Amino acid sequence: MHILILASAPDIAAEMQTVLSDAADQCTTAATWSEVISSLKNNRPDLLLVERAILSRTDLSTLHRLAELGRWPPTLFMDTPVQRGRAGVAVARRLVQSEPSYYQIGNLHIDTRKRRARLGERWVTLPPIQYGLLLALAKCAGEVVGCQELLRAVWGYEAEENEARELVKVHIRQIRRRLGLDPETHHYIRSIRGFGYMLAPPDEE
Repeated sequence: MHILILASAPDIAAEMQTVLSDAADQCTTAATWSEVISSLKNNRPDLLLVERAILSRTDLSTLHRLAELGRWPPTLFMDTPVQRGRAGVAVARRLVQSEPSYYQIGNLHIDTRKRRARLGERWVTLPPIQYGLLLALAKCAGEVVGCQELLRAVWGYEAEENEARELVKVHIRQIRRRLGLDPETHHYIRSIRGFGYMLAPPDEE
């Protein structure tokens, strides 16, 4: 298991490496998002641990750019990474091991092993954030999920309701376009005004 740590200071990264030494075959560190991107291109990790303090200082334009990158690993945001490192890795492992390999909602299929989706015959590989949003909705199929909740689940980011709604809306629009969903009918991904979004087959909407 290769774990990449994004930490704000070398001493935090070094302590995290020590904490995780018996849980990872390889444990590398990064100090910036640019270094993370370089790692994704050259030696993709199995898990990315991000110190939440870094995320709080990351502007929305950077988040948008990161959202469009491919080959994004499972990501865990840590408030106090040194103290919670072992627990965080344990949680991440359980999530990866217990996640169903397949979701089907009506004619919409999501393959979690290959991180792709299809509606009809053609498989589509979504950018990481869009895939994460679709998966978060699929896990709560038939239920309304708030924009702030989606933001926390997919970005690990806290924001005011208006900011969360605008950021999520952009990516929901892209998911609909990539899957070939009619933007007028909003079949499958339904906007619930004032509350959030719901994923459901057309006959259950």
